[in-house]
Amino acid sequence: MGDSDATNYFQDLYELGADPTLPIEEKIRRAITVGRDRLGVDYGVLSYTGGGEYEIIDSTAVEGAYVAGSTHDLDVTWCRHVVDDEELIAVSDAGNSPFSDDRARETTGLQCYIGAPVLVDGEVYGTLCYSGTEPREEPFGPDEERFVRLLTRWVGYELERQKHYAALEAQNERLLEFAGVLAHDLRNPLTAAKGYTELVAESASPPQREHLETVEDALDRMERLITETLSLAREGADVGEREPVDLRVVARRAWDTVSPPNATLTVERDRTLMADESRLEQVFENLFRNVAEHCGDGVTVTVRGTDEGFVVADDGPGLPPAIVDSLFDGDFGTDRKGLGLLVVERVVSGHGWAGRVEVDDGTTFVFSGIDVVTQPPPELPE
Repeated sequence: MGDSDATNYFQDLYELGADPTLPIEEKIRRAITVGRDRLGVDYGVLSYTGGGEYEIIDSTAVEGAYVAGSTHDLDVTWCRHVVDDEELIAVSDAGNSPFSDDRARETTGLQCYIGAPVLVDGEVYGTLCYSGTEPREEPFGPDEERFVRLLTRWVGYELERQKHYAALEAQNERLLEFAGVLAHDLRNPLTAAKGYTELVAESASPPQREHLETVEDALDRMERLITETLSLAREGADVGEREPVDLRVVARRAWDTVSPPNATLTVERDRTLMADESRLEQVFENLFRNVAEHCGDGVTVTVRGTDEGFVVADDGPGLPPAIVDSLFDGDFGTDRKGLGLLVVERVVSGHGWAGRVEVDDGTTFVFSGIDVVTQPPPELPE
């Protein structure tokens, strides 16, 4: 085999993974077909042997015993050697090889064979093999063996990724179900507690009324935590379709929703960003709610557009260092109060943006890596 032939093999491998939109079944089918054509043999087969049998997952055979979906006794196949040894074997002419008396030769009728184990999470899933009913004129060469090994490794990677996605999806469904049940079961007694607290507060004397107002505040906080937990479970880091979003409009709308009684808002250097509008609004709502709950009175919050995104700054007391260190790729920690900042992190990472926190005479959240559609003209010096 010449260098150009080897290059073509690995070009085939590259092209198999070049289209991320192809479903895994189509990718594997193409891999099997490409290998068969490149090696010049009759058949290409992907098998599953984890159950102790030889189950054909996909095959280039359109008729006969070894079509996709059929199941056979593993002990009479060539692939049993691959599964037992977890190594590639290559037999170009079974009649003139150490495998001349192998029972697979008579049972399957295959006179040439090359196959390697498919590993998923370090365990043998099955085999990817290529075979023919006639001996091969030339022995399988080193580049052909290497091609089959790499092709098998690629198929194993795709199967492993599919397995992990399926497990993650099932886990997310269980989390959503749990969060929904939890929210429902907590909200019923919470509603009763709020109702009775408000009822008692109406007839309570001033000192008791103040204590009951503290209870009401705590119950309101519990309700917000339930809402945030359910939002995280339902939406996670998923970001919907991105569209041009006006920074000033979204920030103002979120401010009106939260209505922090202790702060005022300023928006500077407006611009249009590509974002999921509802999820971006969540970022602002949670940051503004954090100001309302932890910054004291007389705070100014500034939302300012930048060349790479935007910042949200306040002149409050500043986030504690333990919380700052836990944000954006840090450990969640036990010092955070509520889930609001976790929601911010998930929305930012879901967009593929970057975030960081600066604390100096207040707290500044810096968000970058954002597709800025339009920017206002530069401000002229006064």
